Amino acid sequence: MIAGSVAAVAAGIFTFVDDSAPWLVLLAFATACVSPAAPFVSRWWEARQARSVARQAVIESSALLRQEGGPSSLLAPDRQVVPFRGRADELDALVRWCEGEGSPLRLVTGPGGVGKSRLAAELKELMTSGGWECVAVGEEQEPSILGRVRGATDDPVLLIVDYADTRHELDDLVRQVAADPVGVRVLLIARSAGEWWQRLKAGGPQVRDMIHGAYDGADLPVRVDTAVTDEQIVADAVAAFARQLDLPVPDFELRGRTPAPGRILDLHAASLVAVLDAQSGHTGSGPLAVDVSDILADLLEHEQRHWIGTADLAGLMHGPDGLTVELLRQIVAALYVAPPADEHDMRRLLARVDPSAATPKILHWLRDLYPPRNTEHWIGTLQPDRMAELHLVNELSASPGLAAALLDDLDGRNARHAVAVLARSVADHFSDQKIRARALRLLDRTVSALPDSLELLRSVSAVIPYPSEVLTQSDLSLLNRILGLIDPADAAGRAWVLHDIGTRLYHLGRRAQAIEPLTEAIQERRALTGTDPIKHGSELAASLRYLGVVLSELGRAHDALPPTMEAVEIEQRLVRADRDTYLPYLARILCDLGTRYHEAGLPGEAITPLQESVRINEQLAKVDPERTNPHLARSLMNLAIALNLIGRPAAALPPIRKAVEIRRVLARDNPDGDLVFLARALTELSSCLVLNARPQDGAAAGQQSVDIRRQLAETNPERHTAGLALSLRQTATALRFAGSQAEAALYYREAITIERGLVATHPGSGMATALAESLTSYAAMLISLQQPSAALPLAHEGERLIAWRTSEASPAALRPAARSLSNVLTNIADVLDANEQTSEAQAHRREATALLGGTLFESPATGLADTPPRHEE
Repeated sequence: MIAGSVAAVAAGIFTFVDDSAPWLVLLAFATACVSPAAPFVSRWWEARQARSVARQAVIESSALLRQEGGPSSLLAPDRQVVPFRGRADELDALVRWCEGEGSPLRLVTGPGGVGKSRLAAELKELMTSGGWECVAVGEEQEPSILGRVRGATDDPVLLIVDYADTRHELDDLVRQVAADPVGVRVLLIARSAGEWWQRLKAGGPQVRDMIHGAYDGADLPVRVDTAVTDEQIVADAVAAFARQLDLPVPDFELRGRTPAPGRILDLHAASLVAVLDAQSGHTGSGPLAVDVSDILADLLEHEQRHWIGTADLAGLMHGPDGLTVELLRQIVAALYVAPPADEHDMRRLLARVDPSAATPKILHWLRDLYPPRNTEHWIGTLQPDRMAELHLVNELSASPGLAAALLDDLDGRNARHAVAVLARSVADHFSDQKIRARALRLLDRTVSALPDSLELLRSVSAVIPYPSEVLTQSDLSLLNRILGLIDPADAAGRAWVLHDIGTRLYHLGRRAQAIEPLTEAIQERRALTGTDPIKHGSELAASLRYLGVVLSELGRAHDALPPTMEAVEIEQRLVRADRDTYLPYLARILCDLGTRYHEAGLPGEAITPLQESVRINEQLAKVDPERTNPHLARSLMNLAIALNLIGRPAAALPPIRKAVEIRRVLARDNPDGDLVFLARALTELSSCLVLNARPQDGAAAGQQSVDIRRQLAETNPERHTAGLALSLRQTATALRFAGSQAEAALYYREAITIERGLVATHPGSGMATALAESLTSYAAMLISLQQPSAALPLAHEGERLIAWRTSEASPAALRPAARSLSNVLTNIADVLDANEQTSEAQAHRREATALLGGTLFESPATGLADTPPRHEE
């Protein structure tokens, strides 16, 4: 009886205290906690706290409530809150393209956040003011848009296709334009020109002609204006956002910056966060600190407060059935991963998240929150992409139920969109291992749940970026499923998939497995060349080239020469038919040929094709530097390796320095695809510096290579662990010659540990010889430290590892490994001499000399044989 009375009193008090003085709230809480009303108290307290959060969100977002959309909508390219600046050369080039002759197609690429869409928006505004009909092409509008626009106007037409790399019906639009290009321009915007672009280029002759010259191979530079600093960009943007929100311009300080220029989106996001933080009530002395390194997470917090504030004002968070903050987050995530085409689609999406959420009131709130903007969708979504990806990955990872509701049983459009979004999340957040790993798990889950539909799987595979360090396995899984579904009579389709499977296996480090699909692709394409020598001849050359690369890296350098030479002959014929299109491909395959020669132990034969490759690439770089520079870097690096091998290290230093310089720029803008090439170039620079008697500089370059290889090996150990061991050994050699023996010993030991494991799992002469080099190089250093007895077991182990050479009767078969074997034998001889085993040492020295035809390349710094260089593919 008494307990019931207490509960009644407590309930009565709660009726009045929700907005009351703190002492009355405390009285009610204390009274009720000791009564049977405790569960009611707990629910009331949680609701009161949520209400408090909502009110605070309303206060903090008060300036934004007058805006259309949330805070991030102020960054939308079409809003143009911050005046357009920079990009003068790029914009002028696009205007000239619109008004001039040449291909009606143009592709602009670049990583997320560099300003591609904003550049397109500025072009659209300029051309519209000049009398053009400018249209943003929505998803699935590609087949019909051209006829529709031409039927409505006689003005020249500019079609803008954003996210072109995810449009599976883009080839329909491209074929229509190729057939009738008069008065139309099509601007494609994409993260990269990957597999989707290669497939587009494989169209008919008219399409191939149109695509030629449509892309210069260069990503949009990160820096928008070389004359303006990041600080100036941010200061101008802060002032613009403050004006838009009718707020004072805050005093701020940028933190968390790197020496490289910031992406324009990140700089604008930092500016917006500075204004919003100041409006939220920044306290403390000094300027407001804004950390650029974590700016998307900071902006997401402001966006979330805006969701809460607007939902509270709309009455959606009131009462026992009101929306929770968690459900708000999930709804916004669902909207991004599966943007609905109409109201019915939107209701279905909300019901998948939570059946209680599919109400007219919530639909109205969402439409106000994210109104449609130049899109075919019924509603807009959270933007910018990189922030939305972060939010999506966090929400799906936190809720398996939400992931199942949104990623399982997807239809074609939603499947392509989900895979594209998750693949972008992996690439965009490459440096954040936690986010990247979560996104990759979600991507693999989505792909594995797709039905066995050939059309669907093909379209989904096309939207996965390639090459990519972290997405290749996911793509390979899809390709194997596609191969099982494809019609055996479809020779061209089978050849394409087989080639792609072979290249993916190669990039995963599974080289032996890559031979069979590449060989099958070559057989199919060789038979097809009679029907279309240009199209299928080019494809045949590509498969032959990759087979040469794979055989080479398996230590079969002589087997790799014939397919590479055949590819050169094909490309030479194609250049005679169409010089502009195929000259770049000839330059690349000539680089391959030179590489195959020096790998086969014929470095003298390698110089001419490598010099020709460099010459062609330098000529092409004068016109299209960004497109050509990756291939120029590769040619320069392999030329440097060949020059080292014929004893000309001084001549090798300029080309390898230039190669590293190019690779640094490429890796900064695209770490996912280009870091591995920078690591290889740095390893070769280290080797070349040691050969030029500059071991200290060589050690610094080697250390940079090791740091990169460690990061890559964490992501893809199968492909990069051997490379890490090579970089460790080269750095140890440089440190040893520089006099840092203690540090060198650590690197040698780590390389030996890795290579012992690889020999156990990948038996073969190549890996055994690599381990022997590390062992005997370390042993030679111990000799210099007056430790001959410690060096002897290492030398004997190395000797056993290269015993395979005695079974190879043919000198030609030994020639590819001659330099490595001579290094090992020379180091063993030094150890044996130090242990007073003179006759055995002399025998090893004679064999080392014979292997190199009487010439032993030595390091000028020490007289000890240097680690052999590796080629770059």
